[in-house]
Amino acid sequence: MTELIVLGTAASVPDAEHDTVALVLRGPDWAIMIDCGGSPLHKLARLGVDLEEIRAVVLTHRHADHLYGFPMLVQGLWLGGRESPLPVYGPAETLDVARTLLELFTLVERSNMFPLEWHPVPLREARPVLETNGVRITATPGTHAGVGVLALRIEDTVTGRAIVYTADTEPCPAVTRLATGADLLLHEASGEGFGHSSPAQAAEVACEAGVGRLVLTHYPVYGADLQAWLSQAAEFPGPTTLARDGDVYPL
Repeated sequence: MTELIVLGTAASVPDAEHDTVALVLRGPDWAIMIDCGGSPLHKLARLGVDLEEIRAVVLTHRHADHLYGFPMLVQGLWLGGRESPLPVYGPAETLDVARTLLELFTLVERSNMFPLEWHPVPLREARPVLETNGVRITATPGTHAGVGVLALRIEDTVTGRAIVYTADTEPCPAVTRLATGADLLLHEASGEGFGHSSPAQAAEVACEAGVGRLVLTHYPVYGADLQAWLSQAAEFPGPTTLARDGDVYPL
């Protein structure tokens, strides 16, 4: 079974129960990291995901809360003896920042460092990212305060089931189109404005896209009333929840 596991759910300021955003798409003997907030090595270990299982990394945009764990992931893979190349996908400017972080920590110069394969994903609708082990990932640009960002549609190529992860975005028609008919929409809910969405706006997108289930992520946790935050998404008639660190969503 393929499943999407939530590693972090907080907006930029985490608390004791919510780390910053990261996900892992996991199959029987493989895994794909999606964003790298927080400490990915620690969370993968808690979930029992072996570092040898990681086949690729997808980075949605260059902001620190989605990216700052990437150097530690690379260092952990290197110390773990990885030799095979690691494909890394994302907007071109995001990959530039990721490379710079590795250079700042002198990781690219380490002896016997495994190759990193950089794959820029154009900021255009319905662009293929990768397809492997019966899973297809497609990307569409969101709208995030002038920063290039990718929303992702993850599909089972046999059953057609789909999960859409918006990353950081305000509501925009392109992301709604990407989410059309998805079984689950994992939508950011940081709050209206500044390239983000409120729970009510996420619910509106879910209604327009006709998704089966709405899950809010990237929400404010520091001193927040989470139940009140969730209640703002009441417009969506289907199941609606707040994502929690460690949640597992079967594809």
